[in-house]
Amino acid sequence: MKNRKSVRHTYLAGVAMILMACFSGGCTLAVPDAGTEGQGDQLIGAFITSEYLDLYDMEGYLNDHASSLMRNDSITIGSDERYEGKLMATVDKGEGKPSSEWKISFGNIKGEYMLMPVTRDADGNTSVGNLCSESICDSYLNYNVTDEGEEQEVKGKVYQIPSETEQIYYVNPVYQKENGEIYAMSGNGYSNGSETTEGDTIAATLSGEAVFTENGKSQKKTSTVTIQFASMYKPVRTILYQMNDANQVLKQVAYKPSAIPDTLKVEPGTAYIIEETHKEKPDGKIITARTLLNLQQDGEENVYLETWYPLSNGLISKKEVEIQ
Repeated sequence: MKNRKSVRHTYLAGVAMILMACFSGGCTLAVPDAGTEGQGDQLIGAFITSEYLDLYDMEGYLNDHASSLMRNDSITIGSDERYEGKLMATVDKGEGKPSSEWKISFGNIKGEYMLMPVTRDADGNTSVGNLCSESICDSYLNYNVTDEGEEQEVKGKVYQIPSETEQIYYVNPVYQKENGEIYAMSGNGYSNGSETTEGDTIAATLSGEAVFTENGKSQKKTSTVTIQFASMYKPVRTILYQMNDANQVLKQVAYKPSAIPDTLKVEPGTAYIIEETHKEKPDGKIITARTLLNLQQDGEENVYLETWYPLSNGLISKKEVEIQ
């Protein structure tokens, strides 16, 4: 794994932004307490962008410190949380739909998201959903309630297509207010470097803690969000071979990766499927990867084949094809 690093985004004129260091291929950011008592803003996920999310209210800061500037006093821009802007999300909850099916956007800013929004029913019961965009793979959600408070954790993978130039992705923390409003704040950039090969990974972890009062008792809400960036060469062609016990090909079909069907009806006598994926490296060379799916699995009612397809944003998503 090469050139793993957290990209430091800085303002000109000596503006310093606080960034984290990377250890063992992973990075951790402890988010300042966004949930002071009475506010309860809770970290619920990440909004991933290819551009830095510049939300700092520079004009407001300079207006409030005009007198210091007139006296030629020294000021440090970027050190006051009061000027850290928020990017409010628009959420379409539909009618009675679970939070995993909400439609969410952050204005005209394009990006990918992995969220665990909190909802409460009329009786005050809390539930946490897993709301992810198409490029988030292998998402995992854990929610736990104890006497001391609530703990929630979400993990996911983002597969990126390597290129001959360095790619930077910014992991922006996303919070939810007590009234349900969702917003993002500026985060940090991550890159595997300019010489990335398939299989290289780097992880970004956000952690936050909010304090709230319930029945006169102070409790904590702790949240952990982990995004693992993994490199994968671009899938350009997928061939599925249906094989019998005698290792003979019963049926062979080639697909564009984006055109693989959601379900696949196999021929009678099919014992296993060979998935052959042709991938394109940054230099244009085509390599082949093969996986085998055994259909003779005891006790397995539903069998799925994992396939991969490229997105227009330079990322790769996974489709689970149901075998019938």
